[in-house]
Amino acid sequence: MTVAHQFAQEVGETWGKALTSAMTTGDMTEFKALFVSDEAVGVVVQSVEGTEVVMTIGDVEGATLSWDEFKESFMKDLDEQGYLKTESQCLGVLGDRMILEAGRFNKAGEEYMSAYSLLTLNAEGKITMFESFSDAQAPGLIQAASVSE
Repeated sequence: MTVAHQFAQEVGETWGKALTSAMTTGDMTEFKALFVSDEAVGVVVQSVEGTEVVMTIGDVEGATLSWDEFKESFMKDLDEQGYLKTESQCLGVLGDRMILEAGRFNKAGEEYMSAYSLLTLNAEGKITMFESFSDAQAPGLIQAASVSE
């Protein structure tokens, strides 16, 4: 197993546990440890309207959101969703990039959100870029497709 594969496996195994801990206790230490700390992390996600949202997160000058701002915003959304936990795994590795599968579960034990993400890792195995793809059946994508027809 290459070093890149080893880092990717570790990120895949740790992501869900670390995000669950961060979002249920408010302690971001383990989750933030997955990312570079000396620069802002590039993030691309989809809005509920189906548009691409590009931002940066970090506790550095010029970041769109600080880690605390990210936590406050994300925790509020998850609380409204009855969030219980996130589970994750690494699906593949190509050079310095990996595919992460993550699912969110509510307090009823139902998976209510699934996403696939392309993560870029540096030589130390820290995430420098996070691009998340919603499930093709997600309302945002369906609405976006309906508008463009």
